[in-house]
Amino acid sequence: MAEPLSTLTTHEALTRLVARAHAMGREPEEIPEGETLLREGEANDALFILLEGTARMVKRGADGGLTPVDLLGPGSILGILSFWTGRPTFSDSVAATRLRVLRLDQRDFERGVAEDPEFARLTQQLLVANLSDRYRRVVGLNLKVAGLTRELEAERNALREAVADLKQTRNKLVHQEKLATMGQLLAGIAHEINNPSSALMKNVEMLIQEMPGVFEPGSRKQYLLEEGMSANYATPAETRVRMAELQEKYPDISRTQCRRLARLPARALASLEADLGAAHSEALEPDLRVFEIGSALHSIRVAEERITRLVKSLKSYSRQDDSEVRSVHIEDCIRDTLTVLNHRLKQYDVELDLASNLPEVNCRPGEINQILTNLLTNACEATAPGKKISISAGTQTDSPAEMLWIEVSDEGHGIPEALMDKIFEPNITTKSGGGDYGLGLGLAISRDIAVKHQGSLTAGNRSAGGAWFRVSLPVEVRKR
Repeated sequence: MAEPLSTLTTHEALTRLVARAHAMGREPEEIPEGETLLREGEANDALFILLEGTARMVKRGADGGLTPVDLLGPGSILGILSFWTGRPTFSDSVAATRLRVLRLDQRDFERGVAEDPEFARLTQQLLVANLSDRYRRVVGLNLKVAGLTRELEAERNALREAVADLKQTRNKLVHQEKLATMGQLLAGIAHEINNPSSALMKNVEMLIQEMPGVFEPGSRKQYLLEEGMSANYATPAETRVRMAELQEKYPDISRTQCRRLARLPARALASLEADLGAAHSEALEPDLRVFEIGSALHSIRVAEERITRLVKSLKSYSRQDDSEVRSVHIEDCIRDTLTVLNHRLKQYDVELDLASNLPEVNCRPGEINQILTNLLTNACEATAPGKKISISAGTQTDSPAEMLWIEVSDEGHGIPEALMDKIFEPNITTKSGGGDYGLGLGLAISRDIAVKHQGSLTAGNRSAGGAWFRVSLPVEVRKR
């Protein structure tokens, strides 16, 4: 009874196969290192059974480059597929070392299988072993490729997230750099305005103090000068009413002089009543000029006070690098931002509704100004001129920590429903292009600032049309 093939080792099977081939007149061949046994794309009519040495399978690329496919040792059979199917060889087979091989052509193989059962069993064992080994290697390679694919997918996703984070960080840095530059410019402008403004005010104060002494004490001119320096501003409507009354009472006075007299308060006008007839109109000229000089000094003082308030707001607003948490009045932040954005807000009906006795809040005021600037700028861009923009503030005590909230609402087009859930994400913008182009960073940065202050920024649409944005900040920021 024949010995079962499964008990034979590869070396034993090869030794017996060489003996059976010798009986058929076939002897092993010596192949030098580097010689090509099979060439890709060519016909093949033989099996090469490796007895000693190592052969390398190499695949040619479209560019002519060579890619290693596999290394085969003793017991391996080269050319199985091309020999069996008659198709061109799939790859080059090259001697990586000196080889000793048993070459069996079609005639040898068929004669051996037909005449020698032992030969058939031995070649069958080697063929099955070769195909089994190659199948296991293919499965292992597929598993390795699948694992590498998963790793590459994970790395690609991580890289995509990293690129998105870098892009967001870059955009924030660009935005913050712009704000820092704007803060420096505002501080410089405030300084440049403050110097001539201070000099102007000193001279005006000197004139206000010295001018009354130019006139005789108790005289009408001194009285009119002082009235002019304290007179309230008369609106155009009030001036028109007074002109109509004066023209009706004193029809002989010219319209030009009547307009000048209409600017006088009732008490100052009464002091000139004796000379209001046409015959004495020329005598009124010096007195009117004195009153107008006083009024001009008063207007300069009022304008300088406005400049002083503007400079103060600019200096406060420009502290974008103020990284220290300190106690501030939120109302001051709101008014400073309104002053800086006045050139845009004057086109709208701005409504301010701030609760009385708002508590001071521990925050970084420059960053709170940044939030308010972004919200008010967005409100202006979403709202047609002439409509209402509202700013309100209050406190909320029904939470674990006392919270102060600021809400900005408008009568604009509102937030599209498709963007409601991601309005605070970077690069999300409702501006389509042209003059309304936006990077979609303002709200994302504003929310990050609010969260950094342990607060929140929420949004929604008003039932009457438009949108609202609410910033909630803890009165006491917890140290981290």
